[in-house]
Order: sequence, then C-alpha cells, then structure tokens
Amino acid sequence: MSDDASKIGPVPGLVVVVVNWNGRDLLDDCLGSLRGGYPDLRVIMVDNGSVDDSVAYCRERFPWVEIIESPENLRWAGGNNLALRNLCDEGWPDYVLLLNNDTMVPEGSLSRLVDSLEAEPEAWAATPRICFAAEPGRIWYDGGKVGQWSGWIAHRGIRVRAGHRPLEPHITDYATGCAMLLSRRALETIGLFDECFHLYGEDTDYSLRLRAAGGTILHQPKALVLHKVSRTTGAGSPGKAYLKARSHVRLMGRHWPRRSWPLLIPSQMALVAATAAWHLWLGRPDTALASVTGVFDELAGRPVVSGSSGVTNS
Repeated sequence: MSDDASKIGPVPGLVVVVVNWNGRDLLDDCLGSLRGGYPDLRVIMVDNGSVDDSVAYCRERFPWVEIIESPENLRWAGGNNLALRNLCDEGWPDYVLLLNNDTMVPEGSLSRLVDSLEAEPEAWAATPRICFAAEPGRIWYDGGKVGQWSGWIAHRGIRVRAGHRPLEPHITDYATGCAMLLSRRALETIGLFDECFHLYGEDTDYSLRLRAAGGTILHQPKALVLHKVSRTTGAGSPGKAYLKARSHVRLMGRHWPRRSWPLLIPSQMALVAATAAWHLWLGRPDTALASVTGVFDELAGRPVVSGSSGVTNS
C-alpha cells in the first residue's frame, strides 16, 4: 500500500476544523502548528460559547483563522457539525480534518495524511499516528480496533514506544475524533455527526457508519499529531468515566446486531466490572461509581447528569 500520492495536478483542498471551549491557553500551540503546514490551508475555529476570551485572542493572534461563534456549548459533535453545515452550503472541499484544540501538528504531517488518502481511492477517511505531547516517543493512538463480538473498542499501540510499531499505512477499524481526516465522499455519503452522543463515541459511530456504507479508514503512521491527553476532562475524572460509559452503551445498541448479544452481554459486563475495579485500585471510588452509573443511566434512558456536559476533548 503506497503512502505517497501522485504530485501531478493541483493540490487537494484541505480545511481544518478546530472546536474550542475555553481553551485559549491551548490555541498558541494548536493553531500555531498549522500555519504554513499545507498549501492554501484553510482553518476554521468553532468556539463553543467560551467565556475565557478565546475568540478575541484568536482574532488578535491568528487573524488568518476563520471563526464561527456559537452562543452555547454544542459539545464536540455539535461544534463540528456547525462548521460542516457551512462547508456543505459552500460545496464540500476535497478534505476536512477535524482536530482537537489540545493538539500540535508537526510540519509535513498534513501533507502526508492527505497524500496517503489520495493514493487510496477506496479509503474515505484517514488518521495519523497520535503520540502523547508530554512524551512524543510514546503512542496514544496508532489505529483503532473494534471487537465484532466482544464490543471492546480500543486504541492500537497505546503507551507503546513509537519505535516498536510499524510505519506502513494500513486499514483500521475506527478513526479517533482527535484527528480525523474526512474525504468529500465520506461527507457526501455519511454527512454530519450524531449529536445524540452527549460526548465520546461520536467518532466511532461515524466510523462504523462509514464502513457500513462501503468505505474504509486508512491509518498513516508517518503522519504525526501530538496530543495533550485529557486536558479538559481529566484522565480519571468521574465526568469522563460517566460519559464514556453512556456513549459505549449507545454504540452497542446501535451497531451490534442481536445475534451477537449472547457473547456481547457477558463481555460487556466483564468490561464494566474491570473498569470499576481498576478505578477502585487506583483510589478513585467516585470514578468507579460513575463508570457503572453511566451504564445504567443510559440503559434506563435517563438524561445526562448535571455537570458532565461542559467538556469537549478526549
């Protein structure tokens, strides 16, 4: 599988969409890393009702960035959909990269990611290798795996040294919304993200819908993004555990057929128990309780608890 597209002809159009909620302190690294990173790059920041002067700061510091202001926090899916609707009205560009505001993109990564997708016509989306910003040699995401029968969803290569992982591009099960490159074909076919996912799971849902429609997702390890993991939610916060648990249950109900349930249900029960036990072992009883409560609240159709709706990053 080639990771280089032909250089003949015009450079494909690329729009980067960054959703921001009270992330002014993150903008220098994120938006600054995009400047000059791709020919004729267009960058759109969607501000989700920030109260920390993010908009004024971006206008002053990055006047070349387009800003779409929402009066309220639409969360990750809603913020991205706001930009995608505008792009649809204009006519879809060749590619749209959805990028977290707590990331940095090293020089050359945007071109490598677009080139790899250009070279694979059957792929509708692409992902880069994502490493921890605090430890760039250690992987956070190197492709994603989805258990067809177990329902277990996980990053490949997480916390593994980058030098121990292959560099060849390959097809992967799902793309993470931290850095997700979507082709025009994906956008025309799949459309917008499902805002019924309060937070987390929207990217996996989109990936599974894309695959069900006949597309594939290409992972390109030679394109790199650095991620300040869980800067907004906190790695072990009860809010994050609660929302991830709810979204996971919603995914299972939407994408796993009944014929898989005899294996799916016990494997998911084991996953819930193991997750809660892990948080208890780490001394986080509130997080353990939240991870279980999220499952039962989603099964019961209860509204999302107050105080868990403000986060925007994974």
